[in-house]
Amino acid sequence: MILDFMTFKLIYNANIITMNPAFAKADSMVINHLGKIEAIGTETELRNQFGSFSNEFDFNGQTVVPGLNDAHIHVWKIGHLRTYMLDVRGVKSIVEFKRLLKEFADKNPNSEWIMARGINEMVLEEKRLPTKEDLDEIISDRPVFVIRTCAHIGIANSKAIAISEVDEATEVPFGGEIRKNQDGSLQGIFTERALGLIMNNIPPFTFEEYKNMILEAHQYLLTLGITSATDPAANEELLAAYIKLDQEGLLKVRMNVFPLRIPDGSDEIQVLPKLYESEFLQIKTVKFFSDGGLSSATAALNVPYKNTDGYKGVLRLDYDKFYQTAKEAVEKGFSVATHAIGHKAVDLTLKVYRDLFKIDNTLKHRIEHVGFLSNANIKDFKLMNMTAAMQPIFIYELANNFKSTLPDDLLDVVYPCKTVLDNGINLALSTDGPVVKEINPWVNMETAVTRKAMDGFVIGESQKITFEQALRAYTVGSAIADNLENIKGNLSTGKYADFIVLNKNPFKLDDVSTVEVNETWVDGELKYRKE
Repeated sequence: MILDFMTFKLIYNANIITMNPAFAKADSMVINHLGKIEAIGTETELRNQFGSFSNEFDFNGQTVVPGLNDAHIHVWKIGHLRTYMLDVRGVKSIVEFKRLLKEFADKNPNSEWIMARGINEMVLEEKRLPTKEDLDEIISDRPVFVIRTCAHIGIANSKAIAISEVDEATEVPFGGEIRKNQDGSLQGIFTERALGLIMNNIPPFTFEEYKNMILEAHQYLLTLGITSATDPAANEELLAAYIKLDQEGLLKVRMNVFPLRIPDGSDEIQVLPKLYESEFLQIKTVKFFSDGGLSSATAALNVPYKNTDGYKGVLRLDYDKFYQTAKEAVEKGFSVATHAIGHKAVDLTLKVYRDLFKIDNTLKHRIEHVGFLSNANIKDFKLMNMTAAMQPIFIYELANNFKSTLPDDLLDVVYPCKTVLDNGINLALSTDGPVVKEINPWVNMETAVTRKAMDGFVIGESQKITFEQALRAYTVGSAIADNLENIKGNLSTGKYADFIVLNKNPFKLDDVSTVEVNETWVDGELKYRKE
């Protein structure tokens, strides 16, 4: 194709970090009318090659790096917290929580359900989760559901429990818990797949609500320099919303969306959608949950948690159901992504993947979170050319949970980023927001480098990686995880012109958490500029 050179843009005189050694001396880019990089090199070379340009942008030596790709972040849930839901992340006591809950309910008298998210008992003065009695004290005339920060535990008030027709005799779904008091009465606390007993009765969101949540989240992600993201758990309504937004040209961030196969609270398998791929949306990977969360002490370990009577967490799937449901997806061309943190969950997932690999060895599967890896696990990752999507930010924000529940020998090796890289396994970094409040990629990368929690406590010092490795995992590594490394992930010819302009050169800093984004560009167009 012969392109009209007058539609080219020149981005020049910038400190361009291409993540590609062939262009180490580059300080300029040429972007064509398709929003892709036509050429990259020095300003002199490009002016000699192309002549004049329709637009020129001089960044005066500022640092330009590829757009960041959060490989596992619940985008619509980020938007939900910024629109229709009470955010209680960081709340320090149940007293404060009750006050905020009442204020939110009073401000939203027309809300059929009152929803909140982010409670974490380890930072509460009371060192316990609220119960239905706590919620009933504040709101008794409307259903209330509060999701713990990890999203693996929820608390319902009596109204929500009654609407859901749950009582002491309700059968507990496999892979879930309904917590009870010693006398057998309900605490109002539900875990893992039992969450669906309540959540399946919450009225579904409309398209307009999903639209508002997704686009609000996208605008926020652009301020952080995130130009691509994976939303790793979508029901049929959310998938339909993403597709409609894409077809209307409204998506601002490139999205990789994983349809769920087995929703919480039900044994009904979600229907497989059609494979879908455009410049801003792909639906080519299905999602499973094989265990719980580490901060909630429901991940399936092979040793007991601290201060328990041998409790090792919750395995949410058995092999037969997992394999048969995943096999159907693989036979129709879908890759598989599985939430697996504890040893038992990783082992189960890889057993299923080995059998899926026999059906189609061209599909690349991935594991989300990867709390621990054995030598046998490492061999499987390498054999099947898999990705580990990990979240160092958990250490920064949830360290007290880990210190309170994990045996010391596990604390030393949790979230093994360096082990992954040392063994040639692809690492993709992400935050899993809103499981954590801090979704700033630069804080996440700094945590990957230092392994420091908020209070300075170091977890897993042997798993520190370099900043260069962390940045690559947020760009190239995440693009490989998306199976889109041929069109994004670094700044090189033929790839999307998705890049960010920074206030500092991170390669010259001892602490990259202080880096801020001045501008975010997608398809060679400015989408965000810091005021």
